[in-house]
Amino acid sequence: MPNDPASLDPNDRQLVSRDLNAEAPWLDPEEPVTLGHILRAAAERRDDPGAVGTRLAELGYRVPSPGQLATVTQDDKKLVSRDIDGSRPWIRPGSDGHLRGHVLAVAERLNRPPAEIAARLTELGHPAPSPHSFPEHALYEDRDLIAHPDKTEHRRWIADDTPVTLAHVIAVLRNRNELTEDPQRTVSAIAAVCERFTQLGYRVDPGAAEVTVDDVVLVSAELDGQAAWLLDPDEPVPLHHVLRFAQAHDRDPNEVVVRLGRLGYQRLPEGPLVGSVDREEAALLGRGGNRKTWLAQEDPAWFTHLVAVGAETGKAPAEVADRLRALGFTIPEQELPAEVSESDLPLVSGRALTGAVPWLSRTDPVPAGHVLYNAHAQGVSAASVLARLAELGYPRLPDVPDRHVTEDDLRLISERGDGAAPVLGDTVPYGRVLRAAAVSGTGPREIADRYRELGCTDVLLPDVPLPESVTERDADLVTTDTGWLAPDEAVPLPHVVQRAHAEGVGPAAIARRLHALGFHQVPAPLPDTPHPGDLAMISRDAEPGRPYLLPTGVPVDHVRRAADAVGVNPHEVAVRLAALGYTLEFTPHPDDAVIVGENADGRAPWPWWSALGRVLLAAKVLGRTPEEIVDRRREIGYGEEDLPDAGGFEEQDILLLSENLDARGPWIGSSRHISLQRVLRAARITGRSPQQIGERLTLLGHEVHVPPALDVRDSDLLEALPRYGKPVQTAHVLAAASRAGRSPAEAAARLRELDIEVPDLDYPTRRPAPTPPRLP
Repeated sequence: MPNDPASLDPNDRQLVSRDLNAEAPWLDPEEPVTLGHILRAAAERRDDPGAVGTRLAELGYRVPSPGQLATVTQDDKKLVSRDIDGSRPWIRPGSDGHLRGHVLAVAERLNRPPAEIAARLTELGHPAPSPHSFPEHALYEDRDLIAHPDKTEHRRWIADDTPVTLAHVIAVLRNRNELTEDPQRTVSAIAAVCERFTQLGYRVDPGAAEVTVDDVVLVSAELDGQAAWLLDPDEPVPLHHVLRFAQAHDRDPNEVVVRLGRLGYQRLPEGPLVGSVDREEAALLGRGGNRKTWLAQEDPAWFTHLVAVGAETGKAPAEVADRLRALGFTIPEQELPAEVSESDLPLVSGRALTGAVPWLSRTDPVPAGHVLYNAHAQGVSAASVLARLAELGYPRLPDVPDRHVTEDDLRLISERGDGAAPVLGDTVPYGRVLRAAAVSGTGPREIADRYRELGCTDVLLPDVPLPESVTERDADLVTTDTGWLAPDEAVPLPHVVQRAHAEGVGPAAIARRLHALGFHQVPAPLPDTPHPGDLAMISRDAEPGRPYLLPTGVPVDHVRRAADAVGVNPHEVAVRLAALGYTLEFTPHPDDAVIVGENADGRAPWPWWSALGRVLLAAKVLGRTPEEIVDRRREIGYGEEDLPDAGGFEEQDILLLSENLDARGPWIGSSRHISLQRVLRAARITGRSPQQIGERLTLLGHEVHVPPALDVRDSDLLEALPRYGKPVQTAHVLAAASRAGRSPAEAAARLRELDIEVPDLDYPTRRPAPTPPRLP
């Protein structure tokens, strides 16, 4: 046994590592090596378990006896495999606390008794639960019960010793679509699942085993017994949930908390709670009509809740606050308005603002747009809204004009310019200024002044003189999918390209207009001419609408994909991307247009796969070596195989490698089967012998067998035979004889001379009669 297993060679290190990863922890030489470890190691190394045992013994480890190793079966490998297929991932050495589920899954998959599987796993070195704790058979549907809700590679089944909770049981029923709207039927379904868990050897949490109809109602999120929507056992149980159930069922809230704990819910409201809840108190817990928003025990929106509940019930906010504190809710001791009404609800809500915050904080500044929008909605002056906000406890109010808000004002502060919500707050983006100026026909400076007059203190403008006038196209220019461009930030290159595409102009024209509008950080230089494929070129997978490419490091295969999508030469795509400011992994060269083409003419198609004929034709057209062509194709993202050792290349090679023997694409690939018929056609065209053609094609990387006796006069005979090495049938022999003007016997004899196997028959020796001439 080596002192340091890490010093062994990699193969032996893998053998002696517990996780078979050649890393610590290592096997203990004082402990016997388990059959399971040898099984896993043999599967990893694709070796025989006996050979693995022998090597471990040579390394000084205590291994199972030859007799024990002889008991290993193919099923044993499946037993130690988490996927039950004899391959990784493996169950961990020893017991990982989830073996009961593994035993049941293996037993069901292999159709063997679970007790037998558990006993064998223990023999293999994985201490499984007692065989006597399993049922006689495992069922396929048991997998739904025992599957872990957060399944991982090494944790697929629920724990052996952790009691099964009510939440898990209901999750099983939900996954099986066995939950109904009837709580009583849900209780029966829960009982049946709990009984099966007990049969499988699991402990069931007492709360799940004794569940009642009231319990199903209690754990349903809406307290309606709809078990499809449950309280999350990993989240805190809301205080309002406990109080509402207690009121509806005339229970002590403290008893409700105890019952939830017994049902498996641990994150419960802190007590002690009040002893009872009446209907009037329960009505204070939620706001908002039928689809209520419920108050949390520590809710930042507590003031909005007081206003809403006070408006709904007619109670003073202070009275509502006192009663909620008594019920256990945290309500700060702050000054509250004496009374509230429905008209106050929009004032404390921020839903009309850009960003749609649910409520306004009394400690933050109130946006000017909020005041103006509500003044118009209620038909009162802005001063009236300010006065009411002050009474409601909002001290940080904007300076807005003391007058009624007009329709023009409303359109100005609305985000879309239509007078509807959402409305701007205190900050006015430059793009909104330009849009308002374009619509009204006034200059951006005048519009900015109007915003300030309305109380909008933060009007974003560039630090340069503003244009005298702008158009709708200018406003479109600074509009993005999520808002507007900021004048002090860099304009994204894709935005420039997108706008150029939309207007049908060159990107440089868009950049110049943005610069004139006060945007200084604009991409440059850019091309003056438009290109219809720009959006595809700058989009991932060359699909407009997909995320845009990063300007740096455009992958080489993207250029090829964009060329296919746009229908232009890849060289044109590369040049265009470089002109747009994108960094490529190669520098475009005019020769690329020829190199990537099928026929070295710069025109489509531009296949990406390798073909020697295409390389040789490009080399001929450009006056470069084939090696240079291959290197360049690889550099620009086109796969190429190594050139064959052909002793140099000949001009006729281009013809031999072309599909139609015309020195043009399409080209035959290196794996293409070369038929004798093709060899003969090439011989006729080139004037070479078939044997010379075969020798040349072999040097060019193709496997070709040309019989020594093959002659160009055999063309008619071979043209009737099947291609691609398919067997010759009797009908083929007869067709060949007829085509060549020979007897079937002569045709069969000649085919055998050419090493072509034909059916062993006694063929007729009579030649076919000549075909009579057609009468005019």
